[in-house]
Amino acid sequence: MSSGFSGLQNNIGRNLLCGPGSSGDGWRGGSHPSLVSFKRPSQSTFFLCKKPQNHSLSVLRSLVASSFGQTHANLPSDSAQALDNLPRKELKGFSLCNNQQRQGEQRHSPLNSLSPFLGSPGWCFSTGSHVERAWAHWNKVGKPKLIIAPMFDNSELPFRLLCRRYGAEAGYTPMLNARIFSESEKYRSEEFTTCKEDRPLFVQFCANDPDILFEAARRVEPYCDYVDINLGCPQNIARRGNYGAFLMDNLPLVKALVQKLALNLNVPVSCKIRVFPNLQDTINYAKMLEEAGCSLLAVHGRTRDEKDGKKFRADWDAIKAVKAALKIPVLGNGNIRHMGDVLGCLEETNVDGVLSAESLLENPALFAGFCTAEWVEGSKEKYKDGNLDQADLIIEYLKLCEEYPVPWRMIQSHVYKILGEWFKIHPHIREDLNKQSELTFEFLYDMVNRLKVMDGRIPLYVKDDQVRRTSATW
Repeated sequence: MSSGFSGLQNNIGRNLLCGPGSSGDGWRGGSHPSLVSFKRPSQSTFFLCKKPQNHSLSVLRSLVASSFGQTHANLPSDSAQALDNLPRKELKGFSLCNNQQRQGEQRHSPLNSLSPFLGSPGWCFSTGSHVERAWAHWNKVGKPKLIIAPMFDNSELPFRLLCRRYGAEAGYTPMLNARIFSESEKYRSEEFTTCKEDRPLFVQFCANDPDILFEAARRVEPYCDYVDINLGCPQNIARRGNYGAFLMDNLPLVKALVQKLALNLNVPVSCKIRVFPNLQDTINYAKMLEEAGCSLLAVHGRTRDEKDGKKFRADWDAIKAVKAALKIPVLGNGNIRHMGDVLGCLEETNVDGVLSAESLLENPALFAGFCTAEWVEGSKEKYKDGNLDQADLIIEYLKLCEEYPVPWRMIQSHVYKILGEWFKIHPHIREDLNKQSELTFEFLYDMVNRLKVMDGRIPLYVKDDQVRRTSATW
């Protein structure tokens, strides 16, 4: 028998393991009257799955062929003949999908080993419309409302876990360079780490080549809930590399990036964008992404030129307009400095969740309702000492770093951010930190203890009547 297929099985629904979709968004176990399955030696079982829309036999043959890295012409003759012999009325309304799931929680398998299902028609070919599947997946991961934004070198695993301890319900990895990620084992092992508690998880890539992006994305899909495309980075490094927000000048390429992942991955693709100066351009952009296969869109309410978050306010009206125009889940990003902003953004824009970045770096307990003194002074609401300070948080973070090692540059960055107010009072301790050619945990723990002895506490505050909310209580 030819390599590739081991023959098309006409026994309907037999050997069904987990149904279509990358995350169980379909049938689980048993059989289904609208399935025809076939296998290949790599242990993947694929199904022609009943769907509302119709597909021609030639389209199905091409899809099947592509799942095995074959062209239509090279499709094994026995399998091609088997497809040809299927009754035409039986083919009406079928499309291709596969049964690969995260069986046995594959998130712990080595990143450098290629999963057997990679390169096969993926998530977008499972049952239901694109919008229905987008919402089914969003519901499945718990509809998180409080989300750690992607931050270059700053939203790594220990920081994500710290934020999750204090209310964050999902998180993005730092932006990863797709080309380097696909080529360098060292880069992969150092820049991307996760664990079983680190879900739901968005893994974000920057890229300007669909094939390179897919090559990187397929390595992480067993370990995440979304693969995200960075379309919003406004920094000069993104300009030089031609990625992030600078792809707003090349929308056909953006569409190709989204389609490549949507048609091939077994997890949904999400995108994070900035707005255009013209609102209608932003809406058209968002609709194009949705139509290309994006299953969740995060909208930063600033333009590409509005880099300074403290100088430029995010445009929540633009976020609201995008949310109203799209059918998939939409997240809002910008002006999220404390829980009052979280509630305000959710109410004003009707988004499905919010992202925080810079404010979360200074106060990782933001999503648990803790706020710094600057938001308490002059407030009409009553606040009290939350029995937590940023020195406590940095110690928690350092312990997580000992458990889940990350590059020292990331650790040092968080120390500066979280202890920023303390360093303003005691700049000589910051200078001691600056002088270290090689950091150690021993030095950092000792530094925090020195700050505590000198200054006592700089507390974080909570409202007198605060009630901690979760995605189940919104």
